Amino acid sequence: MFPTPHLSRLARSAAIACTLALSATALGATTLSLSLNARNADEARVLSTAITLYAIHRDIRSGADIRQLGRNHLVQLTQSGSGNQGIIRQRGRDHDASLTQRGGHNAQVILQYGQGARADIRQTGGQAGILIQIAP
Repeated sequence: MFPTPHLSRLARSAAIACTLALSATALGATTLSLSLNARNADEARVLSTAITLYAIHRDIRSGADIRQLGRNHLVQLTQSGSGNQGIIRQRGRDHDASLTQRGGHNAQVILQYGQGARADIRQTGGQAGILIQIAP
């Protein structure tokens, strides 16, 4: 379905990011972030498909889903255009996430855990990404 070189490049990038993330944790970093962003249309399709599968698994039926557990979270999610999908999950306290999707067929997941993570993502059409933040 998807070209293997793009998928394997994406998998390699994720593995490298995880390795760097673990190193940052060992060094006492205040926030650990793993961000996967599509660089071209093929990668955007792969990430969008992964986000759609996640949405199906979590039984998300609309273009936006926000779930928060904890306290003092802030979220702003703005969508205009068709076919946009935004998922924000925050667990812990004092997280701040902003997602703006303009144009069509954007897909983004923001997952924040711990305390005090911040995210501001803007998509303008056909973009896709996954952001995972852990703030101890």
